[in-house]
Amino acid sequence: MATTDSTPSAAARSRPGAPSGPRRRFRLPTPPLWLIGLVEAAQILLITILLVGLPVLVMSLAGGFSGFDLGAVAELTTQAWLVLHGTPVQLVLDSDAAALGGGLTVPAAGWFHLVPLGLTLIPLWLGWRAGGRIARGSYSDQLWQGLLPLILGYASGAAGLAWLAQSETFQVMPLLGALCAAVLMSLAALAGCYAEARSAGRMFGTDLEERIDALSQRLRWAGSYAWAVARAGFVGCIAACGLAALLLAGALGMRWMEIANVYEQLNPGVAGVTGLTVLHLGLAPNLVLWALAYSTGSGFALGTGTLVSPLSTELGAVPAVPVLAALPAEASPYSLLVLGLPVLAGVVAGWWLMREGENHLGDWFTLRISFRPLAAGLSTLALGVLTGLVTGLLALGPLWLSHISLGVGRMTDLGPHALLSAGMLGAWVALGAILGYSISLGAQRLRRRTRS
Repeated sequence: MATTDSTPSAAARSRPGAPSGPRRRFRLPTPPLWLIGLVEAAQILLITILLVGLPVLVMSLAGGFSGFDLGAVAELTTQAWLVLHGTPVQLVLDSDAAALGGGLTVPAAGWFHLVPLGLTLIPLWLGWRAGGRIARGSYSDQLWQGLLPLILGYASGAAGLAWLAQSETFQVMPLLGALCAAVLMSLAALAGCYAEARSAGRMFGTDLEERIDALSQRLRWAGSYAWAVARAGFVGCIAACGLAALLLAGALGMRWMEIANVYEQLNPGVAGVTGLTVLHLGLAPNLVLWALAYSTGSGFALGTGTLVSPLSTELGAVPAVPVLAALPAEASPYSLLVLGLPVLAGVVAGWWLMREGENHLGDWFTLRISFRPLAAGLSTLALGVLTGLVTGLLALGPLWLSHISLGVGRMTDLGPHALLSAGMLGAWVALGAILGYSISLGAQRLRRRTRS
């Protein structure tokens, strides 16, 4: 039986019009890396603009605004896109103080900074995928040829959107918008490249293992100890955020009826409910970080001159936002129990370090101090302090990004004070790491004695 891919006979080849040989498939040449980077940048720009613009268009068509205006929809879309990328903008307000009542005044201009971290994960994920694809299609010494056009192309698009977003009340510098977009895309693309290469050495074409082997034994021990402490600090940060998420979920579950009542009182309609729900989902990581700051004891502000913490609660007029109905009305003695959450996260970090890390500093103390309990105490103390320091440094950036400024009146201070919250988190995690490492070390020695 003849098959379709069998070689034609000589008689068949001699017939007029018959193909002279096997068919050749037409293939496009491999595009250069700079073109791949530009295409990826344009693709991410288009996807993110559509993801922001479609809900705005639906809300406008549903009557969520005063009327349908395509220009206003495009303007609001570009403004929301810039806010999603963490671009600070300046709100210029022209309000009549007499129309607002007695002594109520509104500043003429203020900085608006709101980073919905849940929505910011979308361009981060797209940039991560783009970085992975560029890494798969390039050698280590050619990686910059794809990453640089990706970052510059995305930053150029952000600058263009910032120019389109200008209005009488919304002012943003295109250079600032391009810088924020470039930083975001750089972090995402480099993370994607690292995930694809599985090591920084492969990503940049450097044999790190060979360089480490060339170092002295003491430097290798110091590097191993530093890497173990860095990973323990990361474990402590993740554990603290996870416990803060559980705290937030518990608060929302206990006050879900108050949250539902706020929805009913607002009565925003289908479009309004959808918009509020999307806003709550986008701000979910911010709220987790606020709960993290609350668990450290530093608390967070809900307007200038206010404080929400387990030690004291001073609230003014609360905006009619459903999720804010879960705020405690006052601090109770039981609120102090939440201070144990970051300590528990430190215990997890200390336990992990005892099982996975290498305490070379403890060996160094043991060789120089003959009194073993003192050597063990000093090494454990240093271990806990360094672990807490790493945890605080890792949490500093996200805590700062979670802070919100609406640029109007008292609403310029919403969220935690990053430096204070990160410092207190590091202190609690350090205490927990000391406890966790000591308990794990004691349990390990006890098991050895029972076995012997």
